[in-house]
Amino acid sequence: MPDYRFGVIKSIKLPDSFARGETLHGGMGQNWRRSFHPREKRDSSQVSITSLFRGSPTECREASSFRKVLAQPPGLIFCSAEDSQHLCHPEAHALIKEMAEALGNAGNNQLTNFEKGVGGPRFRLQRMEVLEISGRKVLAVYGVFHNSNMEPQAYYCGLFVDAAPGKEDCAIEELVFEAQTKELYEKYRLGFEKALSTIQWA
Repeated sequence: MPDYRFGVIKSIKLPDSFARGETLHGGMGQNWRRSFHPREKRDSSQVSITSLFRGSPTECREASSFRKVLAQPPGLIFCSAEDSQHLCHPEAHALIKEMAEALGNAGNNQLTNFEKGVGGPRFRLQRMEVLEISGRKVLAVYGVFHNSNMEPQAYYCGLFVDAAPGKEDCAIEELVFEAQTKELYEKYRLGFEKALSTIQWA
């Protein structure tokens, strides 16, 4: 498993089935995105593991809510499955609404956007939980992105990390696993989850 470093992640051993892809920086070099794709050619354009930073600290209100969530013990915050809803955090809806901007594209979900049709949410939030990985808490978000016709476009798992928990400004870095079909998501999911267990933080 190749060992990589980016942002707050000092090292992570990605699956051997993945190869380094594109690295992009913003005009001032503050925002960045590093992607990795399967070596299998037919899958490479449809699956990615991406580390990214949007380039600026999160707004105060969203940062406060994000840090409030990370202060929770590891466990479930939200689940759309009816048989698990009793396990959800009692303030889940309010917290998710407050974190909408902090969650980026995943913030446009059914709990934050009640419009119908073209203006409706593009992300169907399925699950949100606080995990502890190598001694550090992260917010894990799972769901499916859709197009305007509500056809699935990407199956998503995003990990949101407070890159500087001791500082006033909250810089959120993300590690995202995405696949365009459910079959490809399941094909590579275990490799991604195994990689998470190898993370060492900077």
